Amino acid sequence: MSDRNSKLLARFQKCLDEEAKDDARDQEQEARISKTVFWSDLRDIIAVNALSSGLDILDDVAKALIDDTGRAAQALSGPVAILPHPSIQSASTGATPHPSFTSPSKKRTVPAKQAKGSAATKQKASASPKSSPVAPGTALITFPLALGLPKEFVRDLEGIFRHVAAVNLKAWQRAYPWVNQHLFYDPVEDPDVYLGHWRFWHNCRAAFFEWALHAPLRTDSDKVQRRKRKGHAVHQRLVFISLCIETWGYYNFLRRIEAPGN
Repeated sequence: MSDRNSKLLARFQKCLDEEAKDDARDQEQEARISKTVFWSDLRDIIAVNALSSGLDILDDVAKALIDDTGRAAQALSGPVAILPHPSIQSASTGATPHPSFTSPSKKRTVPAKQAKGSAATKQKASASPKSSPVAPGTALITFPLALGLPKEFVRDLEGIFRHVAAVNLKAWQRAYPWVNQHLFYDPVEDPDVYLGHWRFWHNCRAAFFEWALHAPLRTDSDKVQRRKRKGHAVHQRLVFISLCIETWGYYNFLRRIEAPGN
């Protein structure tokens, strides 16, 4: 084999190796995004009760698992108490008297109903879910904004994030909600499409919101990373569309998404 052919083969092998490394990095990034989105959604569920404690410890455990540091067990540094939504917690009626201290001739008194407007009722009403104002000085914008922007712009941008943070949501969750959305298919009849739709929606809606917002970023590197996240989201959307076409055919898929209500 000539030296020229050897050099060509070496260059070709180098290109293949670099492409394999890029694919591995993309898969690793996709897995990290999926884990982060899963924990974000789960965190919103387990934080419905303000009396729950130790959730910051679970945040540390989740971060250790997502970063694959091998120190998740060490991150569990204290007790964690997770309480359900206040609306499904029943009020205590007191402990049942022990038989040794109860006269057999007397029936246990049935607790009287609380009068309307009583303290217990007011306490239960106060535990109902409501918006919680964000403390002043809390960092709401998590991406690096460009320097020298008008104060009005920054104020309005913070207002968007403050509004959704007050109801314990992320901005992209409010912009692209999943709950109560109309589907163009039956999830029971097409579970594979439903799973693909769920994965694409939850993995990519943050990137689509970031791109639609298109806030001025600080450095060129930040802009490149945003374009990469957008490109990844567009690729995942094409994968989902391809799945739909494989499932129903091109024209049947068009009829579904063009039907009234979609």
